[in-house]
Amino acid sequence: MANREISAKSMPKRSGKVSDWQLYGRLLRYIVPYWYIFLFSILGYVVYSLGNVLLADLMQFLLDSLNESDAADSGLVGGAAYAVLDSTGMTSLEFARIAVPLAAISLACIRATGFFVGTYFMNHVARSLIHEMRCQLFDKMLVAPSSYYDQHSQGVLISKITYNVEQVSGAVTKALKILVREGFTVAALLTYMLYLNWRLSLVFFAVAPFIALVVTVVGKHFRRYSKRIQASMGDVTQVSNESIGAYKEVRVYGGQGQQSDRFRAASEYNRVQSLKLAFADAVSTPVIQTLLAASLSTLVWFALNPSILAGFSAGSLVAFLTAAGQLGKPIRSLSGIQAIIQRGLAAAEDIFAQLDEESEIDRGNHVSERARGELAIRNLSFSYPGSDVAVLDNISLQVEPGQTIALVGRSGSGKTTLIQLLSRFYTRYEGEILLDGVAIEDYQLANLRDQLAMVSQNVTLFNDTVYNNIAYGSLAGRPREQVLAAAESAYASEFIEAMPDGYETVLGDDGGGLSGGQRQRIAIARAILKNAPVLVLDEATSALDNESEHRIQRALESIMADRTTLVIAHRLSTVEHADSIVVMDAGQIVAMGSHAELLEQGGLYAQLYHQEFTD
Repeated sequence: MANREISAKSMPKRSGKVSDWQLYGRLLRYIVPYWYIFLFSILGYVVYSLGNVLLADLMQFLLDSLNESDAADSGLVGGAAYAVLDSTGMTSLEFARIAVPLAAISLACIRATGFFVGTYFMNHVARSLIHEMRCQLFDKMLVAPSSYYDQHSQGVLISKITYNVEQVSGAVTKALKILVREGFTVAALLTYMLYLNWRLSLVFFAVAPFIALVVTVVGKHFRRYSKRIQASMGDVTQVSNESIGAYKEVRVYGGQGQQSDRFRAASEYNRVQSLKLAFADAVSTPVIQTLLAASLSTLVWFALNPSILAGFSAGSLVAFLTAAGQLGKPIRSLSGIQAIIQRGLAAAEDIFAQLDEESEIDRGNHVSERARGELAIRNLSFSYPGSDVAVLDNISLQVEPGQTIALVGRSGSGKTTLIQLLSRFYTRYEGEILLDGVAIEDYQLANLRDQLAMVSQNVTLFNDTVYNNIAYGSLAGRPREQVLAAAESAYASEFIEAMPDGYETVLGDDGGGLSGGQRQRIAIARAILKNAPVLVLDEATSALDNESEHRIQRALESIMADRTTLVIAHRLSTVEHADSIVVMDAGQIVAMGSHAELLEQGGLYAQLYHQEFTD
C-alpha cells in the first residue's frame, strides 16, 4: 500500500526557559519600523527628566539667594539666570524675586512640553505595535492547520486576540511609558545627586540590591498568576460564546442554571487568581516604600553631620535632599509596573507561541488552470491528530470527470472526513488522493482549493451585504451580472430583492434574520458563481422545504452536468439519480452501485432507504 504521509513540523522548541529580557526584547523589535517616532518620545522624556532635576536645582538658587550667599549663581538654574538676565545694581534677593518666578514658569513649560511629546509619541509607537501584533496573530489563525483549531476552543482563540493582546498593550503602552519616563527621571536625579555629593549618594545605591530582590521575587509570582488569569479568561470567553450562540437551545432545554454555574466557576477562578496577583502587587509597593524611607532617613542622618554640612551651602543641601525626595515617586512607579509587565510578558509568551506555530503545509508547485475533475483515492486510512481510532480504513475510490458520486451512510461513517482530506484540511494520512492523476499535496494549496466549490449543511454567512456574501473572497471581482445570475439559478433572487436594500442589505451575525433555506440558497449561489470543476454538496438542501428543494435540485442538476460532484446526503431520496452511490460504514466502503443495484443487494443501503421511507 502506498504511504503518502505529510506531517506538520512541530512548533519550534525553545532551548531552556525564555527570560523576561528575551521576551521583552522580541516585543520591542516591533518598535524598529517606528524608530524615529520612538526617538521623539525619548527626547521628550529626557527633557521632562531634566526639568525635574532643574526644579531641585531651583531650590538651591532660591535658598542661597535668601541667605545672600555667594553660591547663589553656582547652580545650574542660578548660573543660567545670571547669564541671561541683567542683575546690575540688584541684591541677590532682588534678583531672585524676578528670576525665580520666570525660571519656575520656564521649567513648567519645559516639563509640560517634554511630557506631552514623550507621552503622545510613545502611545503612537505602542498602539502601532499592538495593531501589528494583533493583525499578525489574526493572519496566523487564518492559515493555521485544522489540527490547531481541534486543539483550541473558539473562546480561547478569541481570548488570545482580545484579552491577551490587550495585556501586551498594558506592558507596552503604560509600562513602557513609565519605564522610559521614570527611568530617565531616576537616572537624572541620581546623576545630579552625584554631582552635588557623590559620598552621600552611595546611601541610595546601597539599598538598590534589596529593591531588586523584592522586584525579582514578586515578579515570579506575577508571571505564574498572569498565566492562570489568561487561561481562565479563555474559559470565560468560551462559556460566554457557547451560551450566547446557543441561547435558544439553552432556554428550550432549561440549561440556564447549568450555563450560569459553568460561567460562575470560570469567573470565580479568574477572580481568585486576580486577587493573588493584586496581593503580590500590594505587598511589593509598601516594602519598596519602606526601603526608600529607610535610605532617605539614613541620608538625612549623614547629611546633618557637621563635617558633611561644612561642604554644603544651605541651598545645595536643600537641593540635594529635594532631589533625593523626588526619587521616591519614580521608583514607586517603576516597581508598580512589575505586575503590568509580567501580565504583558505572560501574554506575549503565549502570543509568540501562536505566531511560531507552523502554518498549513504548502510545498506543492503544481498549478492547473482548470482540472478535468478525475479523482482517485487509493488505500486511504486516516486518524485525527491525537487519536488512534481510524476514521477511514483503507478506502479506495475512482471518480471519472463529470460523474456524480453520492456518499451515504450512518453518522460518523467518515463521509465528511473524506471531503476534509480532499480539501487538504488535514495532511497526515496513509494512502493517496489524486486529482487528474496528480497527488493533491503536489498542488499549490490555493490552486487546489480553486478547483473545489462546497455547500455544506452548516452554512457560514458573514456580517456583510448579501451581494458580498455571494461574491466572497476570490469571487469579489466577478461581474455583477454573473453574481445576479448565480442568485437566480439558486432561486435566491426573489427573497433577496424583497429585502429592504436588496443585494446591498447587510446581514446580521452569521446571517441572522434569514431562514435556514434562505441561508443555504445564498451558499448555493456562492458555489454556482465559483464554477469550480469539482463540486461538493454536503447536505446542501437539508434546510429547504420540498418545493424549494425540487426547484434547487433542478438548478443543481444543470451545474452538475459538466463537473465532478460529490454529494453527501442522509435523505437517500435526493441521490437516487447519482451515477454511483458509495455506502460507507465505520470508515469503510461496504457497498457501491446504482440506486437500483443497492436496493436489490438488500444491504445497509436498502435498510437505510426503507427506514427513511417508513419514517
